[in-house]
Amino acid sequence: MIITIGRQHGSNGRDIARTLAAELNYSCYDKEILDTAAQNSSLNREIFDTYDEKKVSPFIVPDPHFIGMNEGFRLNMQIANAQFDAIRALAENGNAVFVGRCADYILRHREDLIRVFIRADLPFRVTTLIHRKGISEEDAKKLIREVDKDRSSYYKYYTDQIWGESEYYDLCVDSSRIGVQGSIRVIRSFIDALS
Repeated sequence: MIITIGRQHGSNGRDIARTLAAELNYSCYDKEILDTAAQNSSLNREIFDTYDEKKVSPFIVPDPHFIGMNEGFRLNMQIANAQFDAIRALAENGNAVFVGRCADYILRHREDLIRVFIRADLPFRVTTLIHRKGISEEDAKKLIREVDKDRSSYYKYYTDQIWGESEYYDLCVDSSRIGVQGSIRVIRSFIDALS
């Protein structure tokens, strides 16, 4: 079984994914997707971090030299395709949980796929980031806006779907209401109901 976890920033989606994978004895792929993509491409690992789930732009260049718009778009596509190839390859290794990076769309044709989206109320997400990163409330709100905007744009560009829209997921969970463990119980109950 393959479970994909889309998540709003600060919703604890990554924690839910990692804990769920550990409980199910599944592999969990988050930043590991970038590691695999870098190993299987001619690009270095740092460039994947620069472009990771970022809005597609010809001007996101991890280099002080201007390389031009066409080259910027080409690099965006090369990095995304390397990640998508890594997702497909990792999914062939057996039971797994994938975090973000359009995995729900890339693996959409698999019959063993469950697509989950984790959301949370803004105050909860702000509090989560304040505690996790030691930042101010205003900085947390700004970071949430930026990260969610980038993820939404990235998802829309590569899938032509709306990130977080319920029709594109099998299950949507509000972690601000039931926490990490409650979210995991809901996901596991959903899996059990499919059996």
